[in-house]
Amino acid sequence: MSEDADGARRRETAAQAVDPCVTSSMVVAAFWEEASGAGIDPQAGYEAVLDQVQAVREGALAGPEAMLAGQAIALNAIFAEMARRGQAALGRPGIAAERYLRLAIRAQAQCRATLRALSDMANRPTKEVEAPRPITRIERIIVQPRGHDGPSGMRTGEAGPADDWAARNAEREDYGEGLDGGAARGLCADDAGAPGVGAFDRTPYG
Repeated sequence: MSEDADGARRRETAAQAVDPCVTSSMVVAAFWEEASGAGIDPQAGYEAVLDQVQAVREGALAGPEAMLAGQAIALNAIFAEMARRGQAALGRPGIAAERYLRLAIRAQAQCRATLRALSDMANRPTKEVEAPRPITRIERIIVQPRGHDGPSGMRTGEAGPADDWAARNAEREDYGEGLDGGAARGLCADDAGAPGVGAFDRTPYG
């Protein structure tokens, strides 16, 4: 076998190992054979699981609803049986009664959670509306100018053009408040009329 064919076979095996439809069908087949004594063809089991997944993708949730309803019924049966065994073990030595009753309570709680999930699925909204993304404080500072009127005549709360940040930064530079060193440039400029605290006196000593 060539290296290309061997690599393709390894990739195919890895893809099957991480495919949820493949792994689910294997688990179903193993438990079904143990319970009924009849085996399931791997390809047929895979296609059955894939059909269920495709139906859910298309919005048909009859299968999952039936699954949850069946699980709730089974859990209720487990609760009743464990409660019966716990009651029968009451008054006897050991902790069998406590263990049975604990299992009954756990089955009851899981049954209630399953019914809640079934109710949520039945009452799901017809169309999910995506909530708007909250505006961060930094975005609010950048987009909304301070005061009633912005530097370009905008009212507070109105989004400015894409280059509005650069325009406001340029105006701050005129007062020595720019973010790119405007204040430092005003302090160190040779021009006596430069903004800031004025130019340095560079008269030589002596």
